[in-house]
Amino acid sequence: MDNKELQKTVNPVYLTAKSTLGLLKKAGDPDAVALLPIIGLETELQEKAKILPAHIGDCYKTAQLARYEIYNTAALRSAAPNIVDLPSGYSPRGFRVSSAGKRYFGFDLPVVIDDMAPAAQKVMTPEQRRLSSYHAVDATNYQSMKDALGSVKGELCIVTEGLLGYFNEPELVSLCQAIHRLLSEYGGTWMTADLAILRIYTLTFSTLLKADELTLLNRMQGKANEMADVKMNQNSLFLNGEEGARRFLKDQGFTVTAEPVTLYLPDVPGVTDELRNAYRQMNMLTMRVDSPKTGRKSASELPFAVESSVTEGKLVMKVQGRVDTLTATQLLKAFQEASPQTDSIELDVEKMPYIYHRPVSVYY
Repeated sequence: MDNKELQKTVNPVYLTAKSTLGLLKKAGDPDAVALLPIIGLETELQEKAKILPAHIGDCYKTAQLARYEIYNTAALRSAAPNIVDLPSGYSPRGFRVSSAGKRYFGFDLPVVIDDMAPAAQKVMTPEQRRLSSYHAVDATNYQSMKDALGSVKGELCIVTEGLLGYFNEPELVSLCQAIHRLLSEYGGTWMTADLAILRIYTLTFSTLLKADELTLLNRMQGKANEMADVKMNQNSLFLNGEEGARRFLKDQGFTVTAEPVTLYLPDVPGVTDELRNAYRQMNMLTMRVDSPKTGRKSASELPFAVESSVTEGKLVMKVQGRVDTLTATQLLKAFQEASPQTDSIELDVEKMPYIYHRPVSVYY
């Protein structure tokens, strides 16, 4: 299995980002029109479109365009000169942000960045290329994002679109800690309408097609779970309503404000007055750090490395550093290269201080 396939195996969530570009092209977004042929998803998306009824496709297109423009407006209205798009996916947002004279940092999984970075370079103007960069990062790893920012100066506006529902609780806490540290150092804001993402789609369908929203919600969430191979919205941002989410974020050290997403929604083709009124019940959350969070900062981590050997049927693996979306492919490759005749695995995690400090054996 080559590295590309390994990345797909350990990061199935990336599949949910592939349809964004096709829907934006269908909506007539010029940046998406230019980018899609370079990315190489056009044939795949055309095949999917053939089996999708036109009225269903139109609803998806309207919802996707509304969602895209809400986040674009949030980024462009921000006073911060640096926009961090987390995750950037296959979105052409970098074109829009850099055209407005802001620095754009597209952060995503390696499997996405390997496609997007060279494609954007081919299509962007010289000025857009100067202001834009794409980086493979792990969203739960502060150092990963800090390194990607390099020597950038000025405040950040971090926008998270379609990401937070895929995290389990420890991953969500790690993300909050990483973003908190970044905002403590650079200043700025963290903005997300992720609590509203799924409802943007269900409200679009239920309003335009006069369908039952709850039925649509269950179907769409089930489909998203299937595509990403995880169960969505099972963390503190989603399980206890918006008030529960705001309490959780406050506990993580943020000051939180909420505004209706319609304040960020320009005139969008397909968004009727009735649909705009329905959207008013959903909010964009903006997080700020008023003062550095107290408590011990994590120590510098060792670089990732893995050593493996097989003795009398036992696979012994010594893992150093942090296993995340950037390094998981190396660990999976080491497992695959080990003898299939093993009957036990011993993981030595002594050099992975965020997990434990003694060897652990796992038998199967």
